[in-house]
Parts: sequence; structure tokens; C-alpha cells
Amino acid sequence: MRRLRHAFGALRDFFNGAGLPVCLLATAAVYEVFLLAVIFAPVGWGPWSRFSEEFKIWCFSYNPATGGMKWGAVWLMIFEPAVLALITVFFYRRNLWELGPLGAVRQHWRAALSGGVLTAVALLGLTAFSRPASGESAILPFPGKRIRTELAPPDIRLTDQRGREVSLESLRGKVVLITGVYATCSTACPQILQTVKRMLDALPEKEREHFVALAISLDPENDASWMMNAIAETYGFPAERFHYLNGEVGNVRAILEHMGFSAIRNEQTGVIDHANLFVLVDPLGRIAYRFGLDPRHEPWMHEAIAELLAESGPAPVLTQGTPP
Repeated sequence: MRRLRHAFGALRDFFNGAGLPVCLLATAAVYEVFLLAVIFAPVGWGPWSRFSEEFKIWCFSYNPATGGMKWGAVWLMIFEPAVLALITVFFYRRNLWELGPLGAVRQHWRAALSGGVLTAVALLGLTAFSRPASGESAILPFPGKRIRTELAPPDIRLTDQRGREVSLESLRGKVVLITGVYATCSTACPQILQTVKRMLDALPEKEREHFVALAISLDPENDASWMMNAIAETYGFPAERFHYLNGEVGNVRAILEHMGFSAIRNEQTGVIDHANLFVLVDPLGRIAYRFGLDPRHEPWMHEAIAELLAESGPAPVLTQGTPP
């Protein structure tokens, strides 16, 4: 009975004294650290990076291809722990002021530790629960026709790395993969080009003749033909299957804008911040799928290309001066 009275007394002191506010402040602090670690998590940190990306996709409409998200929602969530802390301090200001901030923590360190540990355990449990059941290799099934579109692409008529005119119209009957890169890019563009190369290499020889990859220059002012040709040769692209395209600056910019390939140059560094996209055009010349530079999207692209190749018909008759 004495122990029971002692327990009730300790519980009453916890709620009426500084124990509860100290516990709530510790909870808010741990939650704030967790949010900042998720929102600003760098790429390449394994499971944590994957969890943070999923978290941002669901909570902030994060787009892995462009890095864009609803920053209003981001700041709202970041301020939530701060608001909790302010409310706690307001209602328990007398309890906290009597002991002082350090005195309150020293006297109620168990409450602070409990609040912080329980919050951390709950958040880490959420992280572990969100991981794929079969580990890193677990991939969601390809949504297929549920995400397929039939959008009209712009009129693409540009010059490739070998000086030959390439038009999207001349490629009717083929599956066309369109992306955007620039020659001096050292960050995302090499990954984009490696992905395109893997797409080509994965195709059986008989199907390659029905597939063409187009890389539109994101830096039309500076991408010279010799630079574009060097890029194509460096990655070992077959000349008839890969065309690095450039042309009149205004025309190239209009095509990029129409297809959603945003590209903004940082005037201080000269680096171009751009969307990392892959657009698949079906044999009828319609935009069928759009994917991002994401390890989870690559298997989907393989399946989408196989699906579209199954729809491809005879190769179109080409006019003189157009590539195969």
C-alpha cells in the first residue's frame, strides 16, 4: 500500500511539477532533430536515404527527378515541434522558472531521458517498418497502363553529334527514349547516360533496331559537336541507336520546356540545375511514360520499353538525310 501511495505521489508530482514539461521538451527536441535529418538527408546513405525519400514523397510531394517539393508543408512540419515547445513553456512557465532550465533538467533528468528515448525508439521503429520486407532488392511492381499517357510531344527536329538532322517524326514505328544532358556536367548527367547505356545493352539484338535514344542538350549555347561526339564515343553508344541533339538555342529551349526538362544555370558556379528525366515515346509518336533518375524506376523502364517494343511495327521509310 505504501508503494502504491508513493507511486501515485510521484505521478502527481510529475504532472503538477516540472517533470511533464521537461519530458515534452525532450520529445520536441528529438522529433525536431529527426525531421531535419530526414528532410536534408544526403543521397547515398543506404536505408536512411531511401526512408527519407519515401517520407518526403508522401508528406511533401517530393519529386526525386527534380528535387522539388512543397516547401510550405516542409516548414510547417519543421515548426510543429517548436510550437509544442512554446506551448509547453507557456503553460508550465512557473514550474520551469522556479527551478531554472538547467535545474529542471537536473531534477527531472529521468523524465527528459524517457521522453527522448521513447520518441527516438518510436521514430526508429517507423524507419525500420517502412523498409522493404525483402531488403534493398524489393521493388514495387510496374504500374503499367495505369501510369501510361498519350500526350503529343513537340516537333523535334535537331542535329546530332555527327551533324545529321534527326526528327521525331522520322522515328515513327520505333520506341524512342528522350532525356536531357550537357557535355560538361559531372554530377547527374553521367548517371543518366549510364542508365541509357544499360537500357540499350539489355535489349536483344533483334529489338535494338526498333529502339532509339535521344539526348537533348541542356546547354545548347556551349555544347559543340565535337564535345557531343566525344560523349557518345566515351560511353560506347552505337551511332544508329543514340543521337545527342542540339540546334538553334531558342528552338532547343522551347523543346526542353515543352517536355518538362527544366534547366537553370547557377551564375556563380556555371553548373546547370536540371530535371533528371527519361521520356518514352511509343511507336505512334505519343509520350507514353515519364521516369526519373531513381534506382526503383530503372526496372520499370525496362518493362515499359519491352511493352512498347511489343507494339512497334515495321520501321518507317526515311527520307534522305535522316538517320535510321
